[in-house]
Amino acid sequence: MTIYQLYPIILLLHILSSIIWLGFFPVEISLINSIKSESNKENQNLLVSKLLSLTNLTGMIGAIGILLTGILLVLISPIYNFFEIKANHWLTTKQFIIIIILLITFIFIIPISKRIRSKLNENIDEKFFGKFMRWAYTEKILVLINFLLAFLHRFYF
Repeated sequence: MTIYQLYPIILLLHILSSIIWLGFFPVEISLINSIKSESNKENQNLLVSKLLSLTNLTGMIGAIGILLTGILLVLISPIYNFFEIKANHWLTTKQFIIIIILLITFIFIIPISKRIRSKLNENIDEKFFGKFMRWAYTEKILVLINFLLAFLHRFYF
């Protein structure tokens, strides 16, 4: 089996990674709403812990899966290249967006999550939880834009 024959499998893994990452968005919104409405601090801490764990898990699977498979897809494809605006501007846009997503993740989401997790047994710091929500939503919206660029580029770009 050649690397070119693996292309459909790698593409499928790429799509599945994005679905895992993006599929957590409705769950994330639901958990955040539950956290906001929960008055019992113990239950609230449990929900926050679950949110952080699931965000971490789905983010790692999604980000690592998309990053590795995306790089492989570009490397083995005779059509696509990295940051080639002339031929595939939709792909270049996706590549820039994934860099922004990774920056948001490493600069904001992970440090804020660590701070929230370290203060879980105390009262939840509303300021940091609000920052976490904003950055998590921003990240998911960018993942959605990337997904739509990949899906719709055949029709519109």
